[in-house]
Amino acid sequence: MTHRQKRKSQTCGKNNQMILSKNLFVRASAILMIFCIIPITGCGLFYDFDRKENSTQNNIYEETIVDETGRGGDTFQEEDTDTGAEIEGSDSEGSVDGASGGNPEEDSNNNPGYKVTEVIDGDTIVLLGGERIRFIGMNTPEEGMYFYAEARDVLKIMILDKEVWLEKDISEYDQYGRKLRYVYHGDIFVNLEMVKRGFANIFTYPPDVKYTEQFLEAERYARENDLGLWKSSKIDRVSIEIFFNAQGNDNENINGEFVILENIGSEILDTSGWTIKDSGTNIYRFGSYKFNPGTRIILFSGEGKDGSKDDDDWYMFWESPRPVWNNDHDTLYLRDKEGFLIEIYNY
Repeated sequence: MTHRQKRKSQTCGKNNQMILSKNLFVRASAILMIFCIIPITGCGLFYDFDRKENSTQNNIYEETIVDETGRGGDTFQEEDTDTGAEIEGSDSEGSVDGASGGNPEEDSNNNPGYKVTEVIDGDTIVLLGGERIRFIGMNTPEEGMYFYAEARDVLKIMILDKEVWLEKDISEYDQYGRKLRYVYHGDIFVNLEMVKRGFANIFTYPPDVKYTEQFLEAERYARENDLGLWKSSKIDRVSIEIFFNAQGNDNENINGEFVILENIGSEILDTSGWTIKDSGTNIYRFGSYKFNPGTRIILFSGEGKDGSKDDDDWYMFWESPRPVWNNDHDTLYLRDKEGFLIEIYNY
């Protein structure tokens, strides 16, 4: 990250250790400072929008769940085996008042919480006893991506070695065997807080859509305030268009879906280190290419050989084994080599 003969050798070694310690201290202090100033600035752990249950689930969209490598995806939907959310403690379960956001501390059974023993990343934790929990409704950057460490570290500060309470929506587990849950610590709805502070983007899919409206509002707040993942790139002259609905069977015509990027500015852009990501974890990483003004990059989801069709278009291929873009609703995030947001495209 960009934020920072015998006797002589010993002195240099000591100085390097001091500098390393100082850098680690500064990083930890910066993250802690976020939470220290939140109550003072009035945009912290006290939500400035009402928690209310979303009752219009007909408008909720399906997202794409993919394997851990970030390649491709199948539409994934758990069997609807339950109709009500539950609050979980380590001894028993009780009903949750959805209108209040499922505040577990108000559970009439006074259930004790679960101790968090490990934070794997910004959206997955391990409880005492080894149970893995995947947060519902949000997604944080994968390892090696912009803001991965920040999302993981801030979640550690919030809940590591502390007790949390869990709320179930409809699904019990995801396809990797992790429990799907809303997570609370004290008065903090952790899933929602991660989205609102810009450490995560919204990632909802049926049937687990109870708080979708709140998550949308939280993400809007983070975007409007340029927080975390939503910090803007200096590159701002790229337009995006997505052809997401291939003709015929999507799985048999993967290159029937594609993304068109156009350089609408006046400067040559180097795409080295750029990434395109969907609402899930599908990621395409660009190589070095001189993106000339007035020209287009056409990125096909399937297989093919990168090259020029004519002077104005350059073809690139994702080489995904499955369709990338959902036909009903998805989001494209285009980021520069620093991880800053160049453009976002919703449909």
